[in-house]
Amino acid sequence: MDNKKLGLIIIGLSILFSLLMWGFASRLTALQTNACACADTCTAHEPSYLVHGGIAVIVGTLTLGVYLLFFEKSHETLVKKLKENASIKSKEERFNLILKGLKEDEKRVLTAIKNQDGITQHTLGIRTDIHKSKLSIIVGMLEDKELIKKKKKGRTNQLFLRVNLSRTAD
Repeated sequence: MDNKKLGLIIIGLSILFSLLMWGFASRLTALQTNACACADTCTAHEPSYLVHGGIAVIVGTLTLGVYLLFFEKSHETLVKKLKENASIKSKEERFNLILKGLKEDEKRVLTAIKNQDGITQHTLGIRTDIHKSKLSIIVGMLEDKELIKKKKKGRTNQLFLRVNLSRTAD
């Protein structure tokens, strides 16, 4: 059953129980008043433990109903956030596994391309502080390993990750 519906049912039951408890308390008060009409010192006007217990049950069920009514929204948000975090972590883990098989310069280049997909080769050289001739060799090696792809843009190349980091099957 849906939490929202269950919460509404419980709130309705607690309201119904409140009405019954109010009728019981009114009747109990009337009986106590009649019983004390003749006595000078009467202790019957002390509140009944049944009334206090009933009020506690009403407050508890009402609280549970309100919680269930509003819990569904926060529950959905929490589940969605957990799935997003799991997806981010798994993408990072996959990328880190790819990096383990590479040399240090290749790791720097691939990380820079991941951080800015479509980066130009010139900007990549500045960002990684690798000379352009060495960078050309590294880019060629990463292209041969099918980790990146080059796209001509004027007199320079744009570099993109070719690796799919998201899950393909669940």
